[in-house]
Amino acid sequence: MRILIIGEPCLDVIHKADGTVLNEPGGISYSVVASGSLDDGVETIPVIGLRRDDRAYFRELFSRLKNVDMSGIYEAGSPVRRVDLFYKDDNRRWECSTQPIEPTPFDRIEPFLPADGIHINLISGWDITLETLGKIRAASPGCHIHIDLHNIVMRHMPGGKRVRAPREDYLAWCEYADTVQMNEDEANIIDSEVKSPRELWGKILGSRARALIVSFAERGLSLYEKAGNKVAEHFFPPQATAVVDPTGSGDVFGATFIHAVVLGRNFKEAAEAGVRSAVLKVGAAGPGGFLKLRKAGADV
Repeated sequence: MRILIIGEPCLDVIHKADGTVLNEPGGISYSVVASGSLDDGVETIPVIGLRRDDRAYFRELFSRLKNVDMSGIYEAGSPVRRVDLFYKDDNRRWECSTQPIEPTPFDRIEPFLPADGIHINLISGWDITLETLGKIRAASPGCHIHIDLHNIVMRHMPGGKRVRAPREDYLAWCEYADTVQMNEDEANIIDSEVKSPRELWGKILGSRARALIVSFAERGLSLYEKAGNKVAEHFFPPQATAVVDPTGSGDVFGATFIHAVVLGRNFKEAAEAGVRSAVLKVGAAGPGGFLKLRKAGADV
């Protein structure tokens, strides 16, 4: 079995509320590390673009992982993006970044299709085009596609600051997905016409998507799942943990979630596994810190 991971790598400069500054490989790195460290027999293939002089930094991290095939890493024309993350407290932040690299083209993904699962994490919001996503769906009709809409709502402002704004075509993305993920801030802005969370998940689950996950940072996470003509809601309450760095916890959740689904677990069980993994990430700095905890035998 194999899972493809698609999304943009970047370099994170994390400015914590206490004044600490962390420099970490970021973006899709969290998804790759979470996926490749599960050691569950599922092969992970990251399909990502890296300019030649940026490759060593990411390859060194990925080389520590099991069951990761790095043949999907291709030559990109643009340098890896730098993202400055300014935390107001343990969970709330604003961002500033350089320009993202060009979207991953379908011809870089096609050689690895069909796959059992595809984790598309919209790190920049321009990671792939909607046309490419449609081609992926057509080439993998039986594949489980999990999309984290994530920064599809981001707009790049002069000076590099990124702000959230509604995204009119978000439902077109959901039409190609089996499961959809976003956080509370993204859910609150993505559709300017909805008046309630119930209306939003009703619209998303009116598409192809069979389940929607919305995370609420320190207040837990909800899974909304089609159940016949109704929608079942499963709430996962917050878990007490020492917050070291929450960056990437949603990415870790998504990677763990799709592994569990591909291996035959239902959405509620997959979300439970994802929550455990995300909580583990909150207690570690960067993908490297998360990997150390995973290798130390932390239960997820």
